[in-house]
Amino acid sequence: MFRCRWGSPEPQQDKGSALVSLQRRDDSGSFHIIRKDGQMDKNRQPNVEVNINYLTIDQRTGAPIVVMKEKEGASKRILLIWIGESEAGAIQMQLENLVLPRPMTHDLLKTMIETLEGAVTGVCVHRAEEQTFYAQVYLQRNGDSLNIDARPSDAIALALRCDAPIYVAEKVIEDHGFPEDELERARKRDPKDVLQNLDDDTLKQFTV
Repeated sequence: MFRCRWGSPEPQQDKGSALVSLQRRDDSGSFHIIRKDGQMDKNRQPNVEVNINYLTIDQRTGAPIVVMKEKEGASKRILLIWIGESEAGAIQMQLENLVLPRPMTHDLLKTMIETLEGAVTGVCVHRAEEQTFYAQVYLQRNGDSLNIDARPSDAIALALRCDAPIYVAEKVIEDHGFPEDELERARKRDPKDVLQNLDDDTLKQFTV
C-alpha cells in the first residue's frame, strides 16, 4: 500500500507542459493530453475520473486516508491515499460545505488563481513511485495550459473548491487500486469523521 508523504516531493519537471491542452476522449470521463498542434501525445496514459468518496482513519496509525472511487465503469475501482491531518481537514470542510470567516490556504490559492484570470481545469494523480503518489494541477490562463506539480492532498483540496474534475492515471489505479466490493467487505463499521480525530493544535488552524 502506498502512502502519500507528509513532506512535499521534489518538483518534477514537465518540459513543454505549456504546449499541451486537455481534451476528453469520449463520454467515459477519460481524457488524453493533446498538443496544441492537434496531435495526441502517445507517451501519456489515459486518465480515469474519480469522486472523493469519503475520508477515514487508519486504525493502526491514526493517519487520515482519502478514499477515491472511479466515477464510471462497472468495476468502480477504489484508490486509497494516506494524507496529513491539515490537508484532511481542508478536504473534509469542503465536502461538508463548511465556510469559515477567513480564507484558508486552499481558499487563498483559488482566489489568487482567479484574480490572475486563470482557471483550474482539473487535477490528476499521475504516477506513483518509491511509496509516494504524485499529482498535477492543470491550469488554463490566457490560452495557455500549464501542469503544476502538487501533492495529491493539496490538488484534491483545490479541485473541490474550484469544482474541477479529479483524475487518476489508468496505470496508477490499475496498479494500486482495487474493486469497490473488496473495500466494503473489509469495512466492519462506518468510517470515522476525520475532523473528530484531529488533535487540539491542528483544530486551532481552522479557527479565527
